[in-house]
Amino acid sequence: RFQKSQESSGINAEYGGQPLVTMFTVALCVLSLVASCHGYRLIEEEDGVVDYTGYKTIRVDLSGSAGAAAVVREWVDEEKVDVLNEGIGDEADLLVGPNEWDSVTGELESLDASYEILSEDVVGDVETERAQLLSAVPGVFDFNNYYAVKYMHSHLDALVSRHPGKAETFSLGQTYQGRDMKAIRISNNVASSGSKPIIWVDGGIHAREWVSSATVMYIVNSLLGEVEPSLQSKFQGLMNKYQFVILPMSNPDGYEFSRTGNRFWRKTRRPSGCKYGYETSNGRCIYGKCYGVDPNRNWDIDFGRQGVSKNPCSDVYPGKSAFTEKNTQAMSSWLAKHASQIDLYLSFHSYSQLFLKPVGYDRNPPVDAAMHNAAGSAVVNAIYGTHGKVYKNIRSVELYPTSGSSQDWMYSKGVKNAYTIELRDTGRHGFQLPASQIIPTG
Repeated sequence: RFQKSQESSGINAEYGGQPLVTMFTVALCVLSLVASCHGYRLIEEEDGVVDYTGYKTIRVDLSGSAGAAAVVREWVDEEKVDVLNEGIGDEADLLVGPNEWDSVTGELESLDASYEILSEDVVGDVETERAQLLSAVPGVFDFNNYYAVKYMHSHLDALVSRHPGKAETFSLGQTYQGRDMKAIRISNNVASSGSKPIIWVDGGIHAREWVSSATVMYIVNSLLGEVEPSLQSKFQGLMNKYQFVILPMSNPDGYEFSRTGNRFWRKTRRPSGCKYGYETSNGRCIYGKCYGVDPNRNWDIDFGRQGVSKNPCSDVYPGKSAFTEKNTQAMSSWLAKHASQIDLYLSFHSYSQLFLKPVGYDRNPPVDAAMHNAAGSAVVNAIYGTHGKVYKNIRSVELYPTSGSSQDWMYSKGVKNAYTIELRDTGRHGFQLPASQIIPTG
């Protein structure tokens, strides 16, 4: 009767009268030398506007309880809770609904796993953020708010109009829902820069990580002197030597859904199968229909082995095979074609304040570990010296083992300097980082 599914414009140059030194500026200079709305629900149909009333977020200390990590993994696979920070290591940030609160906290207490409440009122946080979004002036782009994809893309086009000798936009392809994967290339004499080494920067591969795309947009504006013009002298040498290829929004379908339907949506938006893979003989899902694939588990490197789930409704479902998603297909096609030119690959995520080095699937250090360690140490020290923010310098596998990430795929293609940066903060706001922190984060 039942069978397994086959588908298991203007921006101020100064803020507050003072030019701002960006985290990216310091990190990039170091690495270039080395390289020289509502939200969430745990229900059957994950495709609608969601209400967070009664939800809380907690941080669980897993280091002192042998069984707590296994229990949290079970909860995640059952969609009883959602893990917000990147993985289940020594601690996990969990989103817990009102119907699960007593059982979750009770079991944690029985396991002697301590926890702290990060937010007592998730719906209040979501509505505060939504009010901020609604305050935006249509058609205007700045760094005082988070903007829809169409405004990001129109701003990129406006930058090209203002800097025709330094910037050009192009499309990597289109997403499942038909949105453009718009990238911008920046270099001195950009029209003749095709043979220069490449520094690639991307953001927004996980839909809910809004500050990652905002930060990448800030990087674009910094390189072109729209913000922090005092830094242009430092950028000129880099822009003479390199071409910057920058993709601010890697997952536009998911991002738009996180703005209008589910604030904590992580994945793409293509229908991905039936919950737990079960459907009736006429193709109807028994336990509910699932949407999306984790685009940072969908790359063809150690695919599907670690840090993933076989449940298509899971936030870490990697897909049936590598590169099932149009956005990862478009990215990987372009990156593979130009891999021999890429000196540096940077992927921005949030949150946790981490500098993550290859690789995520093997605890044995790679042959370039010493170089990675030196790069990471220089970057986190520079960030601390600039803003006083502590970023940890660790290998991805030290956070928790994962397969199928873009960083590790790029490293496997011979790009020795391939890194992921998890931006602010460390959990109080998490993915809902106030817009007032976009500029200092950038």
